[in-house]
Amino acid sequence: MKNNEKKMKSKKGMEMAINTVVILVISILVLVFLILFFTEAGSNFLSKIKGYSGYSNVDEVINNCNLYVDTEAQYSYCCDKKVVKYLENDKKIENKFTCLDINDKFGGVKGMSCGGVKCQ
Repeated sequence: MKNNEKKMKSKKGMEMAINTVVILVISILVLVFLILFFTEAGSNFLSKIKGYSGYSNVDEVINNCNLYVDTEAQYSYCCDKKVVKYLENDKKIENKFTCLDINDKFGGVKGMSCGGVKCQ
Protein backbone atom coordinates (compact mmCIF):
# COMPACT_ATOMS: atom_id res chain seq x y z
CA MET A 1 0.00 0.00 0.00
CA LYS A 2 2.77 2.38 0.80
CA ASN A 3 4.27 2.07 -2.68
CA ASN A 4 0.91 2.87 -4.29
CA GLU A 5 0.46 5.90 -2.05
CA LYS A 6 3.92 7.18 -3.00
CA LYS A 7 3.14 6.73 -6.71
CA MET A 8 -0.13 8.65 -6.32
CA LYS A 9 1.58 11.51 -4.51
CA SER A 10 4.30 11.76 -7.15
CA LYS A 11 1.67 11.83 -9.93
CA LYS A 12 -0.20 14.62 -8.19
CA GLY A 13 3.03 16.56 -7.90
CA MET A 14 3.70 16.03 -11.59
CA GLU A 15 0.22 17.26 -12.50
CA MET A 16 0.81 20.42 -10.48
CA ALA A 17 4.13 21.05 -12.22
CA ILE A 18 2.59 20.62 -15.68
CA ASN A 19 -0.31 22.94 -14.80
CA THR A 20 2.13 25.54 -13.54
CA VAL A 21 4.19 25.36 -16.74
CA VAL A 22 1.07 25.68 -18.92
CA ILE A 23 -0.18 28.68 -16.94
CA LEU A 24 3.27 30.27 -17.11
CA VAL A 25 3.47 29.85 -20.90
CA ILE A 26 -0.03 31.31 -21.39
CA SER A 27 0.81 34.24 -19.11
CA ILE A 28 3.98 35.01 -21.07
CA LEU A 29 2.06 34.91 -24.38
CA VAL A 30 -0.57 37.30 -23.02
CA LEU A 31 2.14 39.63 -21.72
CA VAL A 32 3.92 39.67 -25.09
CA PHE A 33 0.64 40.38 -26.87
CA LEU A 34 -0.14 43.27 -24.51
CA ILE A 35 3.31 44.77 -25.02
CA LEU A 36 2.92 44.54 -28.79
CA PHE A 37 -0.58 45.97 -28.64
CA PHE A 38 0.48 49.09 -26.73
CA THR A 39 3.56 49.86 -28.84
CA GLU A 40 4.10 50.72 -32.48
CA ALA A 41 4.58 47.06 -33.28
CA GLY A 42 1.01 46.56 -32.15
CA SER A 43 -0.32 49.22 -34.49
CA ASN A 44 1.56 47.61 -37.38
CA PHE A 45 0.16 44.24 -36.36
CA LEU A 46 -3.38 45.61 -36.14
CA SER A 47 -3.10 47.37 -39.50
CA LYS A 48 -2.10 44.08 -41.09
CA ILE A 49 -5.09 42.37 -39.52
CA LYS A 50 -7.41 45.15 -40.67
CA GLY A 51 -6.06 44.66 -44.18
CA TYR A 52 -7.87 41.34 -44.31
CA SER A 53 -11.21 42.80 -43.29
CA GLY A 54 -11.52 45.26 -46.16
CA TYR A 55 -9.67 47.75 -48.30
CA SER A 56 -11.45 50.98 -47.42
CA ASN A 57 -10.36 53.11 -44.46
CA VAL A 58 -12.75 56.00 -45.12
CA ASP A 59 -14.71 55.52 -41.89
CA GLU A 60 -11.54 55.51 -39.79
CA VAL A 61 -10.28 58.72 -41.41
CA ILE A 62 -13.66 60.42 -40.94
CA ASN A 63 -13.61 59.42 -37.25
CA ASN A 64 -10.09 60.88 -36.93
CA CYS A 65 -11.20 64.14 -38.57
CA ASN A 66 -14.15 64.37 -36.18
CA LEU A 67 -11.74 63.80 -33.30
CA TYR A 68 -9.69 66.76 -34.56
CA VAL A 69 -12.84 68.88 -34.38
CA ASP A 70 -13.63 67.69 -30.86
CA THR A 71 -10.09 68.49 -29.68
CA GLU A 72 -9.91 71.72 -31.70
CA ALA A 73 -6.79 70.60 -33.57
CA GLN A 74 -7.15 73.12 -36.41
CA TYR A 75 -3.81 72.51 -38.12
CA SER A 76 -4.31 68.74 -38.28
CA TYR A 77 -7.87 69.25 -39.52
CA CYS A 78 -7.08 71.88 -42.15
CA CYS A 79 -3.56 71.06 -43.33
CA ASP A 80 -2.54 67.46 -42.67
CA LYS A 81 -3.24 65.17 -45.60
CA LYS A 82 -4.47 61.74 -44.64
CA VAL A 83 -4.08 58.65 -46.81
CA VAL A 84 -7.56 57.49 -47.77
CA LYS A 85 -8.16 54.10 -49.36
CA TYR A 86 -11.47 53.56 -51.10
CA LEU A 87 -13.13 51.71 -53.94
CA GLU A 88 -14.39 53.55 -56.99
CA ASN A 89 -15.93 51.61 -59.88
CA ASP A 90 -14.51 48.40 -58.35
CA LYS A 91 -10.98 49.83 -58.48
CA LYS A 92 -8.82 50.28 -55.41
CA ILE A 93 -7.80 53.92 -55.10
CA GLU A 94 -5.46 55.54 -52.59
CA ASN A 95 -5.23 59.35 -52.34
CA LYS A 96 -4.26 61.97 -49.80
CA PHE A 97 -6.92 64.39 -48.56
CA THR A 98 -7.33 67.02 -45.87
CA CYS A 99 -10.40 66.71 -43.66
CA LEU A 100 -12.09 69.46 -45.70
CA ASP A 101 -11.47 67.49 -48.90
CA ILE A 102 -12.72 64.30 -47.27
CA ASN A 103 -15.95 66.03 -46.29
CA ASP A 104 -16.43 67.30 -49.84
CA LYS A 105 -15.84 63.84 -51.35
CA PHE A 106 -17.38 61.50 -48.76
CA GLY A 107 -19.28 63.67 -46.23
CA GLY A 108 -19.70 62.84 -42.55
CA VAL A 109 -16.98 65.16 -41.22
CA LYS A 110 -17.93 67.79 -38.66
CA GLY A 111 -17.26 71.36 -39.70
CA MET A 112 -14.41 73.50 -38.41
CA SER A 113 -13.24 76.94 -39.47
CA CYS A 114 -9.84 77.00 -41.12
CA GLY A 115 -9.58 80.79 -41.12
CA GLY A 116 -6.28 81.97 -39.75
CA VAL A 117 -4.58 78.58 -40.19
CA LYS A 118 -1.58 78.81 -42.50
CA CYS A 119 -0.70 75.51 -44.10
CA GLN A 120 2.87 75.13 -45.33
